[in-house]
Formats: sequence, structure tokens, C-alpha cells
Amino acid sequence: MPTPRIAVIGTGTIGAQTLWQLAKQGVDATGYELFSPGHSRGAAGGETRLFRHIDVEHLEYLPITDRSDVLWRELEQESGRTLRNLTGALAIGSTASPATHTALESAVLLGSRAEVLSREEAHQRFPQYRLHEDEIAILDKGAGIIFPERTVRTAADAAVARGARILRECRVTAINQVGSQVDIVADNGTERYDRVVVAAGAWTATLLPEVAPYLATRRLISSWYLPKAGNTLDGMLPYLRTEPNYSYGLPTADGLAMKLGVGFRDHLPIESPDTAPLRITDQDLEPIRAVARDLFPMLEDYPMRAQAYFEAYTHSRVEFLREHPSMPSVFVCAGFSGKGFKNAPAFGEHAARATLGLPPENESMAFILNAEPVSRPAPA
Repeated sequence: MPTPRIAVIGTGTIGAQTLWQLAKQGVDATGYELFSPGHSRGAAGGETRLFRHIDVEHLEYLPITDRSDVLWRELEQESGRTLRNLTGALAIGSTASPATHTALESAVLLGSRAEVLSREEAHQRFPQYRLHEDEIAILDKGAGIIFPERTVRTAADAAVARGARILRECRVTAINQVGSQVDIVADNGTERYDRVVVAAGAWTATLLPEVAPYLATRRLISSWYLPKAGNTLDGMLPYLRTEPNYSYGLPTADGLAMKLGVGFRDHLPIESPDTAPLRITDQDLEPIRAVARDLFPMLEDYPMRAQAYFEAYTHSRVEFLREHPSMPSVFVCAGFSGKGFKNAPAFGEHAARATLGLPPENESMAFILNAEPVSRPAPA
């Protein structure tokens, strides 16, 4: 059989991993990238992202994360680059929160890889955190930091090293199925492929209008906070806090500042990253500053810097990994916010295998594949 020609639209968090997996299979794979792999104009920025095993939503993600852990190590070995720093992380939450109960169930399944701490124990071990009276902490021993820009670039480089090509600074304007094949219309002309994977992040809704009702495109903000005079971030671990006080944070690689972010309800709805506002106001920062004041008494509550990113969620919060509704030769990967980075290798592996007609590597992926997408009409 002739080698299939496959295009991957977007070489960010998921697309770069998909391209690497396709290249490993020896297919003729081409990536289309609006900027260049490792850029910070979409979702894959901010210097640090959280890798964690503890899950606060669905226990079905645990085997997917374990598979991602294996693939992260494989990519590190193949590239010779350090992509993560697994020093542990905390899951913090109220004992009244259903999300905390899920986290505790995760801890049971992880066994010796997790340790549950009372509020008093957490204060003794990690005094930088000021937990509420009803909160506990779970130490996820195999968790830590992922370096996002480096991982995206590394996966893209690994794909190229195996024979893939990447068309950089190239905007795709249309995707059209022609018979069983697909035409990609881009700045540099039109090319035809046997199959196409779309992993365009926050640009997905614009590029694929039929998929837009399943997605909520948002601008989110990360901001970085220095310790107050006389304090340091020595020993500070990354963390995730469950609803109803959802937030997350990670120390910078040099340990000089703490990056903080908040959840979906505080993200600005947008139509496209191309038209979204980039200016960050004090009002935008207030929900994150409130986290600094509440959880970290040793941090300044005004950030040293802030940056906007653009992501796409699904309304169900379960990833959209399936064929396009009317173009069966187009496989869509969308809606990864919240779990995309840590599980990117497993999602990329699945996208590559599905595109090649191969069964899932991980049977736990059925949880995502069988989930019914939730559609909402665009606002009038």
C-alpha cells in the first residue's frame, strides 16, 4: 500500500505530539503552524505547566496519565532534553467538595505514590500555604512541572528528525473534503492529503464552524508573584485547588516567583484569538490577586507580570476526540484545557492511531471516545 499523506493543522500542545507519533509510524506527515512550534500566542506558554496523577474530575483519566508519563519519558530519552521536573505537587481542597472526594479516591488508587495530609500536617510540611479550616492536602509524589514551550518544540523537532515536515508561519484558511481525500487551503496554496488531523486549539472553532457549538473559546490569564521581603519560595511545590475555590500555581524554574491562575468562570469568552483583547486590566487580575491574598500570605498580591493565553474547552469538559461531523477524513482534537498538557502525549498517540485506522493503545481512552459531546448554539 502507498504511504498515506497526513496533515496536522496546528503543532502546539496536541498537534506536535500527534506529528511525532505519525512520524514514528513512518507516514508522510506535514504540520501546518500559524507561528512556530513553542510560541506563546495560543495555549502552550507560561514557562511551567502542571503534571499530576491526582484527578479531581474523573478517575478514568488515571490510566491515561500513566500512559502519558511513559511517553513523556520516551520523548525525553529520544531528544536528550529534560522536559519535566517531578518534585511533587499538592492537591488542596475542602472536605465538602465533590472534587476533593474524587482526589481522595485517586490517592487510594495511587497507593504509596500519594499521601493525604490534614490541614495541620500540611501547615507543618508546607507552611507557605494557608489552608482554610475545612481543607486538606494530598501530596502527589510523582507530580511536578512540565516546561511547555520546550516540550512543544521538542516534540516538533523529534517529528522532523523522523522525517516529518512543518510549514511554519502558514495560516490554514479552509479544509475541504474531496471524495475520500482532503484539500488544505493555506497561505502557500492548496495541497491534498489522505487524512487530516486538526489540533488548532483556540482557532478550532473559527477553522471548523461545524465543531464550534461544542467548544467554548476563552482568554485566560497567568500572573506571576514575588515573595514579600524576607521570604523565599524555597521548598514551594506546584498545587491545584479544587472547586469551589479553584486555582492553580507553579513556581518559576528559577524559584524566584509563583505563577497563579484561576478557573473557567473567570476566563473571558472570545470568538477568536485573532480578535481577542490582549490588554490586561486590574479588574482582570483581581480574581488571581484574591488567590494570592487568601492562600499565600508570604506573596505580594500585585503581580510582577501577567500574560494572556487562548484555549478551547468543551461544554462537557471531556475532550473532543473524533471525526469531523461531515468530513470523515478529518479527525478533530479539541477542548483539552485543564488536562491537555499533562496528557498531551497520550492524546497525540490516540489521534495518530485513529487517523491510521489503528485501535487505541490505551483502552481507558474509551471513557473519552464514548462521551456524548455537548452542543450549545452560538450566542445571537
